[in-house]
Amino acid sequence: MDAFFASVESARDPSLRGKPLIVGGNLDDLRSVVSSASYEARRYGVRSAMPIAQAKRLCPHGVFMRCSRGVYGEASRRIQEILETATPHIQMASIDEANLDITGSIHLFGDEEKLARHIKNAILEQERITCTIGVASNKMVAKVAANECKPDGFLSIAPGAERDFLAPLSVGKLPGVGPHAKEALENMGVMTIGRLATVPEPTLKRMFGEQGAASLLRAACGMGSDEITPQDQPKSISRETTFPEDLSDWRVIEPVVFRLAEHCAYALRSEGLEAKRVTLKTRYADFQTKSFAKTLSDPTALDVDIMAALRELFPKAQARRARVRLVGVHLSALSWNQHQMRLFNREKMEKWERVSQTVDTVRGKLGFDAVHVGRVLPDSKHAPKDK
Repeated sequence: MDAFFASVESARDPSLRGKPLIVGGNLDDLRSVVSSASYEARRYGVRSAMPIAQAKRLCPHGVFMRCSRGVYGEASRRIQEILETATPHIQMASIDEANLDITGSIHLFGDEEKLARHIKNAILEQERITCTIGVASNKMVAKVAANECKPDGFLSIAPGAERDFLAPLSVGKLPGVGPHAKEALENMGVMTIGRLATVPEPTLKRMFGEQGAASLLRAACGMGSDEITPQDQPKSISRETTFPEDLSDWRVIEPVVFRLAEHCAYALRSEGLEAKRVTLKTRYADFQTKSFAKTLSDPTALDVDIMAALRELFPKAQARRARVRLVGVHLSALSWNQHQMRLFNREKMEKWERVSQTVDTVRGKLGFDAVHVGRVLPDSKHAPKDK
């Protein structure tokens, strides 16, 4: 996807189109980082993971906004449904990137360009945002191809042409080559991927180790994995948020934790999952991070069960008597929801199941913030971000 979070926000509010939009925090959120920047903002050097304070210096006239809660995950799921109309063989690499095996699907559309056009048109029509598609014999080259023709592009690399395509590109464009590796290679005089492919393996071993050297040479020669491994079930679901300032009052902190728990429970139910382990993550002002966990007697996807477990964990987090910088909720030991009611308290559990179904229906129509548990802050400046 092209500048995914920023594109989604522009689709929701067309007045933002064409503006240098920076998503991640408001101008005064100097402790936050950039989650996404529109291409208009990128022209000023703004990039993802950059501190908001630095983005402000580079682009002081930009439009700064916090991440919208739950919106990007929902858009990603809708886009995945579109991808499934092209092929069932999909591997989501992240919330805004996917690998598809289209080997068995090309004949349904005529050729790979028509298949790509089908995907691009469907996403644009439904979500009003653009994507870029790279096609190649393996995932690594396809990713580089997509990066080379962003935004709203399409580029296909013919089988056998991988090495020639990569050769003139900067070594920094190889996935996995970060700033430090790029600097080390350039200090050796290796500026391009083509030059990297000619470096003797023993030379690279001295700098990057045996596995690192072998991986670099394979990538430079255009070799990579073509295996698509769909994830049948996530291993965990979590949400966390960093406070604008360190807090010590748990009467303020607890409702924020419950709000995060609501997001996690909603995500569980959306995926048809239940969790048996609930973890409270706390990062204190000195950056020490502690996790406190409780294993439930039965797996659940209900807010009430998850919040009850968190209430038991609060005293452990408060025992340190230190100011809190960040809190998070982590659900693990996931299983598919079999809807098996407990022998005891059956009537009560059935009631909460019905309540949850009603709440999810309302949220599906009016948005996540349409309904909240009573102890959750409905419009907090400490609202959670998808993560």
